[in-house]
Amino acid sequence: MRDTGKFIFTGICLLICAFPFLGMSFNPTNTTTENRKMAVLPKIKKANGKLNINFLEELGIYFEDHFAFRPELVSLDAEIQSKVFMVSNVETVVTGDNEWLYYSSTIDDYLGRNIMSGRYVENIAHNLLLIQKYINSKGAKFIFTVAPNKNSLYGENMPYYLQKKSSNIKSIDMLERNIKKYNIFYVDLFQAFKEQEEELYLKRDSHWNQKGAVLVYNTILNSLGIEHENYENIKPEKLKNEYGDLNKMLYPVTAVPEWNYFYNEPYRFSYKTDTKNVEEEWIETENKNGTGSLLMFRDSFGNTLLPLMANTFAKGYFSKSVPQNITEYVEMYNPDIIVLEKVERNIKELATEPPLIEGIPVNINQDITTAESGSQLEISESKYNSGYIEVYGILDNMFWTQDVKIYVRVTDDNGCNIYETFYVSDNKSEYGYKLNLPKEKIADNHAVFEVIVENKGKFQIIKSMELNQENIIKLKGDEYLEEKNRILKKRKTPKRKIVSREKIYDCDGSGRGYYIIKWSDGEVEYKDF
Repeated sequence: MRDTGKFIFTGICLLICAFPFLGMSFNPTNTTTENRKMAVLPKIKKANGKLNINFLEELGIYFEDHFAFRPELVSLDAEIQSKVFMVSNVETVVTGDNEWLYYSSTIDDYLGRNIMSGRYVENIAHNLLLIQKYINSKGAKFIFTVAPNKNSLYGENMPYYLQKKSSNIKSIDMLERNIKKYNIFYVDLFQAFKEQEEELYLKRDSHWNQKGAVLVYNTILNSLGIEHENYENIKPEKLKNEYGDLNKMLYPVTAVPEWNYFYNEPYRFSYKTDTKNVEEEWIETENKNGTGSLLMFRDSFGNTLLPLMANTFAKGYFSKSVPQNITEYVEMYNPDIIVLEKVERNIKELATEPPLIEGIPVNINQDITTAESGSQLEISESKYNSGYIEVYGILDNMFWTQDVKIYVRVTDDNGCNIYETFYVSDNKSEYGYKLNLPKEKIADNHAVFEVIVENKGKFQIIKSMELNQENIIKLKGDEYLEEKNRILKKRKTPKRKIVSREKIYDCDGSGRGYYIIKWSDGEVEYKDF
């Protein structure tokens, strides 16, 4: 009997362990509430026909994402761990006090850990200044704003084990000082929220609630002096139907709704794009009762701002692209106002992925010496816009000073131009640089690229690269050159016109004859009639 009981117990345990795998045949998990892509079923052989040596590892990852009843089991585990042990079983979510949830990616900002270096901050501020210079040169206004992390405003409910801060200085504080130094048009949402008595973020979501969205909307438009509906005389309705993003990540099945506010004021705008929801990458709106035009680069915090903004402006353009394709959209839509909104936890992207903007020429009226170095210089077609050439590199560490400035000089048959570069921080260095130039700005037969650094008023050429006609043709690509030649040929060969048409009759009195037709290109044509 004892052996039989052991066998039964062992069989039950094996069945329970095997159930998630066996259940995949009839109830696999194919969707997730987490903010990531699910693993795909791996193949034994790669596309090149070689054996996939990581097949078993990838298969294990696939099983972790797709095993049967995953949402139900994850929710059950989350309920036990969060309610009993006050911890989260999902690495992206932090379980706080009083049922508050936080994004784990905001912990470093909250504790003052791994704050940005002085050069990192300088890179972001410099890039913002270049964006503002470019946009202002096009006759538009530029506004930069940062959506605060929830625990930057409401950190009192963070768990006890995340209360010991490494520093009271935060990356955003350092950036705000540089923003002020460079006189960048910045809307301070941290101060705007701190001035409010009530909590304006959702407890189990990473974003602000609808009242918070209205506060941000009013703060931005007030800073521009634009008349708009401020919703002060409209009482919002309070409904308990909000399922937050963190809530659904932690409790995919057992998530319960929380309170949010809703304004019953009807929207007057319409979508020009085939828009299903405000999460989409690119959205265009139109409002016949609105004024002006807006181009807004946003993240998920812009979801609740989009309808409010669209209800104010005659034309609205909303993009989630990273990097921001600013030159293309400015030239295409000619907006009056451009807003760049970025959540606090992702402000580093402004240095790791600077926007796509055509290089801005500058004048340097000082002597430039040569100091060749081991600095890096690469020239390639932009991976974000095939109409652009990207100049990229990293400075030799002998030039690594916090205030070093970086330029690129391009000399070809079109002349000599010096451009300011965007500064790049990545896992290799904080002294990278990037320049984007339209392909048509580079002559086809010969060009010299030179990297220039400025340090304490001294200018030096530290790296150069010369491209011949073969290099440039390869860089620009056959399609670009064919299109250019087609356009030039069209320009050089204007449509010819008939200058005169003389009618000559035959001498036999038959009424027949011929025309002498003279064309504008000098050709003479004879045509019978």
